[in-house]
Amino acid sequence: MSKFSFYMVHGAGLGHSGGFLNKFGVTFCRTQKMNYLPLTFEYMSEMEANGKRRPPTRFPQLVDEFLNKLDPNAPINSLIVAGKSMGGRVASQLSDDKRVAAIVCLGFPFYQQGKPEKHRLSFLQEINKPCLIIQGTRDAFGKPDWVKQQHLNTNIKLHWFEGADHDFNMLKSWNKDQTQVIEEINQIINTWIDSEFKAVT
Repeated sequence: MSKFSFYMVHGAGLGHSGGFLNKFGVTFCRTQKMNYLPLTFEYMSEMEANGKRRPPTRFPQLVDEFLNKLDPNAPINSLIVAGKSMGGRVASQLSDDKRVAAIVCLGFPFYQQGKPEKHRLSFLQEINKPCLIIQGTRDAFGKPDWVKQQHLNTNIKLHWFEGADHDFNMLKSWNKDQTQVIEEINQIINTWIDSEFKAVT
């Protein structure tokens, strides 16, 4: 068993019960040695309970909520915090916490869809722990041509997943389904963690 626990939060509109994150969690638990802990923000719990859509809670409150859900007794550098889309933005703000060893972002929303002038690079500026961003080359929230022109924090490793969109769906011409993509994403995460932490288990 790895020394790390892996905390995953969802995106703005869909929790862990369906879609990408449901498949990701199942694959993670089967293929990784880390303890997988999916976290659901309170606003999403309300949405799932009453079936009524609502916008996320204000961003600073989401950051506090994520921090408060982490194990208070976790040793220093024992947690990996991760998020899909908006959840990645939230996770990116936790690097100052001594319990956090690293950050993983799946489909980081570098800017509002189709509006690179309204970018979110500021969320990445102060990261002081190793951070992996896995981004599809067809992601409408962060296209390669734009992202590659930016000067990202040196703690960030950006892995481009060829042919994937924001939810890591592939065009039929690639002959690869989302399940296969998720298998590969888990391998990418595993390889990166081994590289950053010398495969300490």
